[in-house]
Amino acid sequence: MPSKFELPAIALATIGVFIATQASAQAPIVEPAPLEAQAGRTTTFDIPAQPLAQALTAFGQQAGLQIAVNAAAVSGKSSSAVAGAMTAEQALQRLLAGTGVSYRFTSPNAVTVSGGPDSSSAVQLDPVRVQANTPPAQAEIGNPLPVYAGGNVARGGRVGELGNRDYMDTPFSTTTYTEKYIERNQARTLVDAVNDDPTIRPLYAQGAYDDRMQIRGFLLGTGDMSFNGLYGVTPVFNVDLAGIERIEVFRGPSAMLSGMPPNGAIGGTMNFSPKRATVAPITQLTARYASNGQFGGNIDFGRRFGPDDSVGLRLNAAFMGGNTSVSNQTDTLLNLTAGFDFRGENTRIDADIGYTNRNITGTQGGTFLGAGLQLPAAPNAQNNYYPSWLFKFVTETYGMLRFEHDFTPDITAYAKVGGRRTNGAFALAFPTITNSSGAITASPNNNINFNEAVSADTGVRVRFATGAVKHEAVVSGQMLSTWTGSGTRALPAFTSNIYAPGLPPGPNLYPSLPWPLLTSQQVLKSIGVIDAMSALEERIQLIGGVRWQAAQVSNWSGTTGQPTPGYDANAVTPSVSMIVRPWKQVSFYGNFIQALEQGPIAGAGLANAGQVFPPFVSTQFEAGTKLDLGNFGATLSAFQITRPSSFTNPISNSLVVDGQQRNRGIEFTMFGEPLPGLRPIGGFSVLEAIQTNTLNGTNNGKYAVGVPTFQANVGLDWETPFVRGLAVGGRTIYTGSTYLDPANLQPAPAWTRVDLSAAYTFERPDGKPVSLRAQVINVGNNNYWITAGGYLSQNQPRTVMISLSSEF
Repeated sequence: MPSKFELPAIALATIGVFIATQASAQAPIVEPAPLEAQAGRTTTFDIPAQPLAQALTAFGQQAGLQIAVNAAAVSGKSSSAVAGAMTAEQALQRLLAGTGVSYRFTSPNAVTVSGGPDSSSAVQLDPVRVQANTPPAQAEIGNPLPVYAGGNVARGGRVGELGNRDYMDTPFSTTTYTEKYIERNQARTLVDAVNDDPTIRPLYAQGAYDDRMQIRGFLLGTGDMSFNGLYGVTPVFNVDLAGIERIEVFRGPSAMLSGMPPNGAIGGTMNFSPKRATVAPITQLTARYASNGQFGGNIDFGRRFGPDDSVGLRLNAAFMGGNTSVSNQTDTLLNLTAGFDFRGENTRIDADIGYTNRNITGTQGGTFLGAGLQLPAAPNAQNNYYPSWLFKFVTETYGMLRFEHDFTPDITAYAKVGGRRTNGAFALAFPTITNSSGAITASPNNNINFNEAVSADTGVRVRFATGAVKHEAVVSGQMLSTWTGSGTRALPAFTSNIYAPGLPPGPNLYPSLPWPLLTSQQVLKSIGVIDAMSALEERIQLIGGVRWQAAQVSNWSGTTGQPTPGYDANAVTPSVSMIVRPWKQVSFYGNFIQALEQGPIAGAGLANAGQVFPPFVSTQFEAGTKLDLGNFGATLSAFQITRPSSFTNPISNSLVVDGQQRNRGIEFTMFGEPLPGLRPIGGFSVLEAIQTNTLNGTNNGKYAVGVPTFQANVGLDWETPFVRGLAVGGRTIYTGSTYLDPANLQPAPAWTRVDLSAAYTFERPDGKPVSLRAQVINVGNNNYWITAGGYLSQNQPRTVMISLSSEF
């Protein structure tokens, strides 16, 4: 169906012509203006610990200063990390702390660095060009928020159609993980990147089925995660992080802010911001190893071109393949991304394209526990009780184009368009444990499917004032269409045991399954209006809005192609939230916001067969407080989310929408660098997920399936003072017990995991930095069941990860 991609193609061609005409008209290079108020001007810095000469170059680029360096004075020395908002002089003092190197400002925009009073041998570095085309505050493109102290998180991220907001001015619980955090953790896919988040639990370990999560006790699939604020672009199964700069976690419903997620996520969502070319050229090569025989690497290349560096290109390629730490399992992951951006005086454009190919053999899916059984102890995580002939072969191609234009400094219009194509072939099994000795039965299936999506988002952001009240208003409209086709055939059933697998030989998969027919089309449309008001120098902020959402689903038989019951309904969701900042370092917030998901359709054989129920509307109330000490930040929140549910009433033989799940919780998250070189991250979550209004009241007051009452993640990274460039760290992850059944008769035990890490950065003879990183996941090689989502999956066994990165 090529017609679905005509809009992106036409838009790309049109904007390409626009870029060509605009680039030629760009102003000449603008040299840095004299920094007359250098002592008081604040800049946000993100300079990791590294060889001192390299760190001073980064400092000059970020501060917009010209640096003269005594080469002999800095040779063989390493810098301290510098991150956060501060003056250039404060940043330079932190950078040089403990090195014995001195500095002096020779002019408002020039600094000389030397080993003592004699700087006659100083070598002047090339002057740094400063990009003149600075986007206005309401813009998204080219306007990321600064990195917070410690470098692991940013000061904020995208808040739906409101765009980028500082976390202290965001009346929701959010965390934005940075490229530096991803690098420090050697994260390959999303599963690796949420190890320090206490509000999230993956459903599978790395190398298993996909990257689904559980957040605030509700499921979140990658299909409900956005890419640069647009649904329908993110890969469906696994999100490779080679080309990702930031991961923005938004906790709680988001329908009013972003529109209805395709699959109706309730507990929260994520947004991925791709890498962009920086002022400094980037050429970085990374070699990787993971036990028991995985090898690969990354290439990261970025350059800016043209007048005023107005055009940027960022290319990333990553590959990892070989035997995993789980027996009879291989995992091959290839990811290619390209990001382009253009920065004009009043116009900004960027585009991304990506390709992911993942092949896993010995694929581990979910495991179920038979009715009435108590859960056996978890098997050895290194032993795969799934047959080696099971597989997952997935290719995903995706792309996106964004356009912004400033009509005035306070009015910005934007448009986004994107799409994705996913093809998958699978042989999967979801076994059931049938006795306390670990016996299992499984009926595997061979599947083939495709999923296509095209989405668009357009709107206007306006900043204005009415008296003493400032406004940031947004009017936006979204559209998302997805097409799905799938085909399946049963494979011979088998029996085995989780402790002593006796697995059958692979079945005959020929002839191959025919390409599937179209079985479903979903169209989501919405229009939203949001106004963020502030007064008293933004000490009081009120955000209100409303969104109209329509959902239409058409279904067809996968064998005959004939129509089957569909869905067509709409709803209106309002939201209001408030921030009070009595002090600069403290804010209090509260919100009322809703989530939307497709309502059920009564199935065949019921008295109300074919009845289409309105969209489920889940409601959140949340209150919290946030802290910002400049080098340490934290959020403490309390929330309640109620989600409707449905069941079949046996008396009336009808589908009834009547029950609900009520999740109440308290969350604490922290981040920063409270002491030089010491970077804590993590927190805890206390959650009470209760079933209410269940059929005949049978399970009223009982815990929801697969939701732990307590979970905590505490990570710490420390740059040692006794060895320059050496950092050590680790984390502890705890997940409380859960239940596998609504009656709470089948408990699953709590589990704890400890990871350790170390990194050493040194300097090559040519002055370029080299970073060696090592990490051990699950140091104790503990065995436990992962029970998020209500079914079982094996944990990741002890896994050693090593990487070697160098800049060129």
